[in-house]
Formats: sequence, C-alpha cells, structure tokens
Amino acid sequence: MNRLRTFWMATRPFAFPASVIPALLGGVVAVTHAGVRFDLPHFLLAALGAACVHAAANLLNDYYDYRSGVDRPGVEGASRGTLVTGRLTAHEVLIAGLILWGVSALFALYFVLAVGPVLLPLIGIGLLLGAGYTAAPTALKYRALGDLSVFVAFGVGITVGGYIVQAGAFSWTPVAYSVPMGLLIAAILHGNNLRDITSDREAGIKTMAMILGPRPARIVYALLLLFAYLSVIVFAATGIAVPTALLALLSLPLALGVVREVWPRGEHANGRGRLVNLDMRTAQLQMAFGLLLILGTLAPVFF
Repeated sequence: MNRLRTFWMATRPFAFPASVIPALLGGVVAVTHAGVRFDLPHFLLAALGAACVHAAANLLNDYYDYRSGVDRPGVEGASRGTLVTGRLTAHEVLIAGLILWGVSALFALYFVLAVGPVLLPLIGIGLLLGAGYTAAPTALKYRALGDLSVFVAFGVGITVGGYIVQAGAFSWTPVAYSVPMGLLIAAILHGNNLRDITSDREAGIKTMAMILGPRPARIVYALLLLFAYLSVIVFAATGIAVPTALLALLSLPLALGVVREVWPRGEHANGRGRLVNLDMRTAQLQMAFGLLLILGTLAPVFF
C-alpha cells in the first residue's frame, strides 16, 4: 500500500484540476451552447482520460528532469521527492509513465471510434507537446516553451476535446472558454519556474521565468492571472460566454492573496517570497476558478 501511495504522489495529483476541469468545462460548454444531449459516460471518461494523460506527462517529466540533472538533491519543489530521495528508481518512474501513456492511448482510440476523426488533430498535437515536453530532441520545457505548451495542450486542447466528445464537432466557442483556463494553467507552470530560477540556471536549461529574471517573471505571473479574469469579463460582455460565467470572478480574492505572496515588499522585495508551494497554490486557484466557471456556464440550462 505504501508503494502504491508513493506512485500516486509521484503523479502529482494536486495538479490534476489543470487537466480534469478543462475537460469538464468543454463538456458543459457543449451542453449550454450547442444544446446537445448530455452524455454522462463520455463526460466522465473525458475527465478520466485527461487525468491519465496528465499523470503520464508528470511522470515522464520527472524522469527526464532527473536524468538531465534538473531535479537533484538540495533543489526545492513538490515533485522532487520520489526520485531524488530514492523512493522510486528512474526506471520505475519511466515504466509507470509509459504504462499510463499507453492507457491514455486507449482512451484516445475509444473516442476516435465513438466520435470520429475530428479528434485526431487534437490528439496529434497533444502527443507532440506531451512527448516532446522534456524529451529530446524538442525538450520544449528546457527551451522556454513550457508555458506556451501547457496553454495549448491543457487549456485549449483538453477544453476543445471535452466539447467535441459531447457535441461531435468543432466550434470556436470552447476555444474562447479555454483562454482563461489556459492562462491559469500556464501560471501554475510559470510559478513553478519562478521558484526554480536559480536551480534551473545551474542545470543549464532555459525557462521563460529564468530568461525574464525574478522581478519581470513576477509581473508576468500577475498578468497571467489578471488576463484570465479580464477574458471572462470580455467574453461575457460580448456574448461569447454566457453572462453567468462571471461567477468565476468570485475566486478573485484567492488570486489577490496569491499575488500578494508572490510580490513581497520591503527588504524582501527581490527575494523568493513564499514561492516554495506556489505551483500548488496556483493549482488551487485554478480549481476554484474553473469550478465556478463550470457552474456559471451550466446555470442557463437550469435557469
């Protein structure tokens, strides 16, 4: 049981809202905007498949980070315990990641057969970004392309995929809904990289936060959160999103609290602040925002 728990924690379940909520949001958008009949099994399977892809990506990311020296003793971070401390071997993490990747492929095959080839472009993009995130030759994370990759793959890709699974066709409406989700998901990774600027520089990799430097990276983090909220307001005001999508703004106090911690004042203005668990706190914000956005988007169906 302890062994299973170790593998479970290695998948970083705290971050699963970054994949599950976009899948659920896409399905809800289909019901509200396309007027399709709600398919509960597909709704749940889309969320489960997204979580499986996410878990596989996290394990493979940890494997390549460890092999490349990015994860090593003395470096802080929520995902660095299992390999660095020896609770799991690199081989075990690789095998577990590949198994989950295979299970994810089965989900993809099922949905292609059930819904149609309209999903193939999304699956192809997802495989390209997922497999090439830390693996050679692309290693997108190490080339300052990680933030953009997660925005596209998790924000846009999974939201649109969740929509197509319900509606059976592509639409630009879920793309609009995916923008705030993608910005907050990118903020999770950016916050992680903001914390790791020094250690990533020592490892010889590049992230957007490292290229920008601590102070500009803090500004970018705050802007990612700001634009997520502004996009909901704009889409609701222009009729792209339903007015009740503004329910997501109820999470704004959480966002302000996180930004205050990221932006220390006084003698600590140029320091790390309380960044050690910034990725976890941003994931909690994204979950609260996403759940409120789902409820607000679904509200017109009942009222």
